[in-house]
Amino acid sequence: MPKLFLFGIALISTAVSVSGCSGGGATPSAGLSSTSTAAVRELLSPAFKKPALVAFDTQKGTLEYWPISPSGGTNPSTISGPLGIFQGYNMVANGNTVAIANYSPAEVVTYNVKTKVENTLPDPYGSPVDIAIDKKATLYALNLASVAVYKAGSSQPTELTCSYIYDAFAIAVDNEGDVFVNGYGPGGFMGVVEYPGGSKPCIKPHLRAELGYAAGIGVNPRNDDLIVVDNPNLCAGGFEGRMVIYPKPYEQRTSRRRNLNATYCAGTFRLDATSSNIFVSDSSVSAGYPIIDQRSYPAAHDEGTYTGGLSGSGDAFGGFTTIPNTLPN
Repeated sequence: MPKLFLFGIALISTAVSVSGCSGGGATPSAGLSSTSTAAVRELLSPAFKKPALVAFDTQKGTLEYWPISPSGGTNPSTISGPLGIFQGYNMVANGNTVAIANYSPAEVVTYNVKTKVENTLPDPYGSPVDIAIDKKATLYALNLASVAVYKAGSSQPTELTCSYIYDAFAIAVDNEGDVFVNGYGPGGFMGVVEYPGGSKPCIKPHLRAELGYAAGIGVNPRNDDLIVVDNPNLCAGGFEGRMVIYPKPYEQRTSRRRNLNATYCAGTFRLDATSSNIFVSDSSVSAGYPIIDQRSYPAAHDEGTYTGGLSGSGDAFGGFTTIPNTLPN
C-alpha cells in the first residue's frame, strides 16, 4: 500500500532498552544561572561532531546524531532532552537550527542544537508529514492536501492548495522559490505538482511517470537539479529506490536515472551540505527496523548505513537531516 511510506520510514518503531543517563535529558538545579545551566548541559552531552546526521527519536522524543562517516554508523548520541513531541516525521536544518514537521499535535517545532532553544509554530491547515526550507529561510510544512508557508520570523502561515493532489508526502523547493510536492491525486494520479514561485495555481511539470510507489523529492542547492525517487518493484525486492535527476528546466529528455539500491523500500531523503552524499530512509527486510542509507551523489554508489539503538536492537528514529546544510533543503 502507498501508505507504507506516507511518513517515510518514521512510522516504524522498535522497542529499545536504555541504561544510564541520556545526554541533555537531565534537569539542572533551579538555582543555577543560565551560564551554569549551559555548562551542565555541555557536561551531560557528548561533543557534537560535525558534519552530523541528525535524527528525531520517536520513542524518547529527543534528537540524536551520528558523525557522518564513509562507512555509516551505529548507536547515535543523544543531543537534546525530550522535546515534548513524538511524531516528528521529517526535518530540515538552517545552521544549527532544525525544523521538525510534527504530525500530532499539528505543528512545526524548531530547535537549536547549540543554544537548546525550542519554539513551536502551529499548523492550522492539517498535520504536517514533511518540510522544506528555501534560501530566504521560509518554511514549507506539507500536509496531506495543502502546504503551510511560514515566512522567516513569522508564526502565522499562509496556505497553498492544489486540486491535483490529496495524498501528499514529500516536498521540496528550488533556488527560485518554486515548490514541488510528490504524492497521489484524483484519477489515479501519482507524481509531482509544482507551485511556480511558491504561489497558486499549481501545475503538473512534464516529468517521467513514477513507477510502483512514489517516494521522495528534493533539490540540489548547488545546481538546482530536481531529484525524484520512486520504488518500481512495489517494495517487494528488486529495483527499489530509482532516483531520477532533472537539470533545469525540468524535462524528461534531459533526466538521468540512478539506482539507490534500497534494502527494502526508499522513502524521503536529504543531501549533505556539499551535495556529495544523499541519505535515504529505508528499513530492514519486511520493515523490521529503520535504516538510513548513505549513497554518493549523483552516482548513487553504495556507502554506509546508519542504524540506532543503544541496546543494538534498532532504534525508532523518524525524520532526519544534516548539520551543516545548504539552503534550500
